[in-house]
Order: sequence, then C-alpha cells, then structure tokens
Amino acid sequence: MKNILNNDTLTLYFEGELNSYNAENIEKDIEATIQGQTFKKLVLDFANLHYVSSAGLRIVLKLKQKYDDVQIVEASLEVYDVLSMTGFTNIIDVKKALKRIYISGAQLIGEGFFSSVYRIDKDTIIKVFNRVSDPEQIERELKLAKQAFVLGIPTAISFDIVRVDDKLGVRFEMLDCMSLRDAFRDYPDRYNELLDRYVALLKKINTTDCMDESIPSMREAFLKKVEALKPHLEEKYYKKAKALIESVKDSMNFIHGDCHFKNIMVQGDDFLLIDMDTLSRGNFIYELALLRAPYVAFEEDEPGNTEKFLGFKSEFVSKLFFDILDKYLENPSDEAKDKIALVCYIHMMWWTLTNQKDNTKRFEGCKARLLPLLDKYDDLEIK
Repeated sequence: MKNILNNDTLTLYFEGELNSYNAENIEKDIEATIQGQTFKKLVLDFANLHYVSSAGLRIVLKLKQKYDDVQIVEASLEVYDVLSMTGFTNIIDVKKALKRIYISGAQLIGEGFFSSVYRIDKDTIIKVFNRVSDPEQIERELKLAKQAFVLGIPTAISFDIVRVDDKLGVRFEMLDCMSLRDAFRDYPDRYNELLDRYVALLKKINTTDCMDESIPSMREAFLKKVEALKPHLEEKYYKKAKALIESVKDSMNFIHGDCHFKNIMVQGDDFLLIDMDTLSRGNFIYELALLRAPYVAFEEDEPGNTEKFLGFKSEFVSKLFFDILDKYLENPSDEAKDKIALVCYIHMMWWTLTNQKDNTKRFEGCKARLLPLLDKYDDLEIK
C-alpha cells in the first residue's frame, strides 16, 4: 500500500474498491504498512477509492478506535454519501473530494490581487483564489457569508468549494448578473441611481448587528497593523497611531472591509456581495477608510494603478469615492475626511509591508501623508 510519512502525519492511499472480497488482505497491508512507523496523525486518502462496503467501514472503524487522530480526505461523492448515511462523518473528520471546474474559454468578469471571477455559464460564476490554498480558510469565509446572509446582508449564494487547475475556487449561482464596476461602465446615465444603491448597501452592512463575538474585530486587526508598523515609525508616531485606534469605540456592526465595486454583483434590482473573507465587526470608519484605499490611495504614488486594477481612470473612481462619502456622511467635514484618510494610510502601509514589501515608493508616500495627520488629530471621532 502506498504511503507517505510527512511531519508526523502518515497518509495511506486507497485504490479501487474496499469490499468483503479484499478487506482482509487490505487490513493486513495496512497493519504491515503502519508497523514500526511513528506518527501522530493518520490520514486515509480516498481519492482513488470508488466504492466502500460494510467490511471496509469496519476497517476504518478499527483504525479510529486504535488511533486518536484519524482523517479521511478526498472522498468521492458516492463514498462520502456512504460514510454520511452510516454515521461515520459524526465520528471521524471526512473531507469530500472537490469537484473540478474548467475555465478554458470562460469569461473573466473580475480580477483582483487575491482572486479572479469567471462566468462559466448564464447561471454560474466561479471565484478563483490566486493566493489561498487552504480549503479551511475558504470554508471560514463561506461560513461568515452565510451568517451575514441570515442577518439580511445581501450575499451571493455559494454552493461548494471547487478545484480550478491547481487552485481553489467557490461556485456561486448568479442568474444573468454583472459586476457593479461593469454597470458603472455600461450605464453611465445611471450613475446617481447606482451610487444611491451602493451607499444603501454600505449602510445596510454597517448598521447590521452581527450578534456574534466570534466575528473578527476590525479594531483588533488595526491594532495588529499598527504593531507591525512599529519598527518603521518614530516612537511618538507609533504611540499616537496606537492610541488613536484604541480610542475608536468598538461596535458589533458588520464591516465588509473590501467593498469596492468589483466585489459587488448587480442582479436585477439587487446588489450581491461575492467576497466575504474580510468580513469583520467594528466602527464604520474602518469601512470608509478601507474603501478609500483602492479608490484613492493606490493611485497616489503609482499613476495608472487605478486603471490597471479597477478599469477606470483615477478621476472617475476618486470622484466616486468622495460622492459615496458625501452621501454616507451627509456632507462630511474636512476633519472627517482627514480621519478616514489617516486610518486608510495605516492600512496602506501595513498592506504594502505585508504584500509588496519592495514597494518602498508607496510605503514611504503613505507614511509621508500619515505623519502630518497623526500630528493634527487626537481622536478619530467623526461628527
């Protein structure tokens, strides 16, 4: 029996069928394979196992009784159904094999730093993760999306995690929809209508109580961002940035955290969110500051970056952001705009340090804009 021992995890690979005719021999093979090996976790890889009978299930049960940490991975739908119906999924961790989706010839309808979105057919889109390879991380995002959906935040309905070539993706049902980015592009005469609905969506998110303290705190996330910047700031500026974030009153309201128009789909009269991995809870200033990043800050040190990422000239998206701000805050003061920018530049410095650490031009540019704002304000309250 093929096996691999890696970092205290022993993986056994099963093939064909596991039935009453071969169960005895396979059990002997397993015993011979395991004998003399030291491991903490036992993984049973069912990727090439097409059928399992009750005799095979008894082998799995014996292994579970003998070893504390046993996991089944890559179980086909048929095998998973057998394990589920017989109750094995209640006593052992079972991971289904991911359906494979092919995007050759599919329409690319959205692209960002972390993911790309493709239309497979009229009813289906696939979000492909470019920098996430852990299914459990994606499962957490889907769980957050479902929590938000139940509480009335309009999110696209996700079906399952899939494999797209060597990457992971999520399949969504999206009937005859387009991105909000494309709606602004294709229907310029509807700008004010789309703007109003966009602001309504943001307010809906930011006034919905998440009712769950397990939802990540954006305040805590920003404190970690400030801590990461400590080696790059004078002591007085580090302390000031930390004190300002600590001064922000925490909230149990949802924050999307990346609600630019490429992460919103327009389906008839509905706006639906398709990217929920940044979903958190906190004060609305974080939502506006994080929205300022792609619409304003990414262009400031790299002319042309906005058009490359968002597909619009910087003049358009900058106007869009400040129009959003005017409607969201009802004619905000210059002080309110400054405070939002201050939080934005903390995020931008951290993001650049984390994802593009060689981009010193942007990092230093954001720092040069942040420091005068830190000198200017003693709180982040928006009146």
